Amino acid sequence: MNGLPSAWLHANDELYSNRRGPAENVTVLATAMAPTSMPNGTGEHEPIIMTIAYGKGRVFHDTLGHVGATHKQPIVAMKSVDYSVLLQRGTEWAATGSVTIPLPSNFPAADRTSIR
Repeated sequence: MNGLPSAWLHANDELYSNRRGPAENVTVLATAMAPTSMPNGTGEHEPIIMTIAYGKGRVFHDTLGHVGATHKQPIVAMKSVDYSVLLQRGTEWAATGSVTIPLPSNFPAADRTSIR
């Protein structure tokens, strides 16, 4: 999460909600919230990016880019700059324990998304 803005907009995506435990060895790194005015919106901050300690291993878990059978190409959420950057950086961290991949200049901000 080093260098990421404290808040940014992600492309339209499905937000997992109402997760159940046990949530052992989990460190939540980022959350998202769907207002209750949206279908299935809980109005609560839901974990979307987290790490999980697993024995001597490291797990990076990211719910961005979730699609189902009804989604049609192009999958905008998976073309979002934050989706690909987090996937790359999370994979690097899980494999090595550190992150060397820099943030691109077009990473989303609190007032705009960024699509490739």
